[in-house]
Amino acid sequence: MNLPESPAPAATVAPAPRVLLLAPFLYGEASANGGAALCWAQLKELAGVATVAFLGFRGAEPDDSDRRALASLQAHCAQVDSVPLQIARSAVLRARLGSFAFGEPELARLCRTPAMDTALRAMLQRFRPDIVWIQFPQMAQYVALCDGIPCVMDVQDAYSLSGFRQAQRAPGPRNWLNWVAWARYEARHYPRFAAALTLSEQDAQVLQALNPATRALSMGLPLADDQVLQRAHGAAVAGRVGFAGSFGHQPNLEGMAWFLRDIWPRVRERMPQARFVVAGRNPPAALVAQADGGSGIEFSGFVPDIHAFYASNAVTVVPLVSGGGVKIKTVEAMLAGSAVVSTRIGVEGTGALDGCHAMVADEAQAFADHIVRVLSDDALRARLSEAARQHAGVAFSARSWRERVMATVKASLTEATT
Repeated sequence: MNLPESPAPAATVAPAPRVLLLAPFLYGEASANGGAALCWAQLKELAGVATVAFLGFRGAEPDDSDRRALASLQAHCAQVDSVPLQIARSAVLRARLGSFAFGEPELARLCRTPAMDTALRAMLQRFRPDIVWIQFPQMAQYVALCDGIPCVMDVQDAYSLSGFRQAQRAPGPRNWLNWVAWARYEARHYPRFAAALTLSEQDAQVLQALNPATRALSMGLPLADDQVLQRAHGAAVAGRVGFAGSFGHQPNLEGMAWFLRDIWPRVRERMPQARFVVAGRNPPAALVAQADGGSGIEFSGFVPDIHAFYASNAVTVVPLVSGGGVKIKTVEAMLAGSAVVSTRIGVEGTGALDGCHAMVADEAQAFADHIVRVLSDDALRARLSEAARQHAGVAFSARSWRERVMATVKASLTEATT
């Protein structure tokens, strides 16, 4: 007598990990700067494979951008909370004085508040995450409140590297003290994380060399998702050169000052019809003053569609002379199909090859020569555009990033239970 076979036991599906993201600012679908856009891309990828909660600082007086960001976050996260951060002159002065007195980074002191302590403890109790994902170095100090919970440090910018470059370029006691403060801060906090994730291999190597107890891993950027890769590209505007950046970020200020002073006049001398369009909120008055009637310079302020902005540029410039990590603006321009002219720092970590995916120069005359050449040669511009788009689509695949990150998360959880 043949008995019927017993049904095979159903496969056990592991529950999605619970991930709490801790950030120094709010971000969402229409974030205005590269760092926020990258954080949003990361959150969306994580939300596809994990249950995500978010806690971050907001402005002391919430504005429309904060409200839009909160709406985006609430659509993707199981729980969302925010804490006001006071950026008044008095608060900045206290943080600066404390930085000099105690040798701690000014930005880290500004982001250390009793309100965030309270909110984080409450979120840990309420959400009970499997892992805490902390974004940007100034928030690393909150690892001290996460006892017993594995934490991942999402470095974004290795300040020990970018601070060193800034001190080299503009020597002075304040810049050197700032670099030393960040190096000590990283050495104090980063070894407490299960892993410190960087945007570039170089940043990982620097952190590992300075802090041997830190497990530094390069994760890349998840900017090439299906929506970006399938988006149609409009025609570039002839003679248009563009740059986009947050003017609260010192490397952008330094790079733009150098470009306007030493490079753009050389371009205009040879191509009077060329125009330079600068996107980004709150540019300093000293830079805006250079956009007189005959300069060919236009400050457009915030642009709601950064992809369309880059696609409209015949050339996108990345004239950065300081900073670390992968320059998000460079990757976004490549994905939008814009020809890129950059310094070596501007293409750092992208894998872009000079003359193939971008034109690269660190000297003002050579940089100007590259711009003029690309503007004058349609075939060269088309070749650079297509090669850059194809390269960035593979190098910054969102799917690949998600797989690497989830492998790290699972390894961290396994280590925590053994």
